Amino acid sequence: MQDTAVVAGVGPGFGETLVRRFAEAGYAVAAFARSSDYLADLESDLRADGHDALGVPTDLADPDAITEGFDTVRDELGPADVFVYNPSVPAPGHLFEVDDDDFDAVLDVVLRGAFHAAREAVADMTERPPGTERGADAADGGTVLFTGTSIAKRAFGNLVAWDLAGPGLRGFAQSLARRFGPEGVHVSYVVVDGAIGGPGESDTARDESELLDPGAMADTYLDLVQQDERAWTFELDLRAYGDEMRT
Repeated sequence: MQDTAVVAGVGPGFGETLVRRFAEAGYAVAAFARSSDYLADLESDLRADGHDALGVPTDLADPDAITEGFDTVRDELGPADVFVYNPSVPAPGHLFEVDDDDFDAVLDVVLRGAFHAAREAVADMTERPPGTERGADAADGGTVLFTGTSIAKRAFGNLVAWDLAGPGLRGFAQSLARRFGPEGVHVSYVVVDGAIGGPGESDTARDESELLDPGAMADTYLDLVQQDERAWTFELDLRAYGDEMRT
């Protein structure tokens, strides 16, 4: 049976690159994002190339929407074998500068959204119904990957919402790894230590050597999914060779 990869937090940059990379690797793919028009175009494009694909309009700040999204994936593609949580929520400013709504949005998406989405995905991986066994290339339980940030290890000081949420998401990932790793679920946290090249990612002009390549990043995520269970990675850092180390 074809494995299903769900990517939550998909836009025209790295998220879309990752969805396409999983599709090319033979996965049925589901993309969660808020823009229904964008998802419809992405789904149509992938299906035209012969891939099983589904765009699911989902607000990651809404627990009910997350549940409905996973139900839709189960109905159309089957339970999740791979789940990637890829949150991106801008909230500039520190204690007296950050907008209250922006601050709340970071906590709602990065932390609360991760909690509810992981509940759905891990349930798929640990309570699989008969006839939905995983493919031979991955561990029995499945894979959960979190796109993280170097803020999780060192506060930046001008992004108070992320200074709070970044370490929280990393701690959540580690908690899942400790609890569900023995049940065959590979949980990994990817520290994105720098700006990503491509559309919708970096608004600051940088030399190409300082920008992470979305395709190379997607290859690394796929490598994590396909790791031998006797040598799993929990955490790795990704940065461009010409950029400074922030962690």
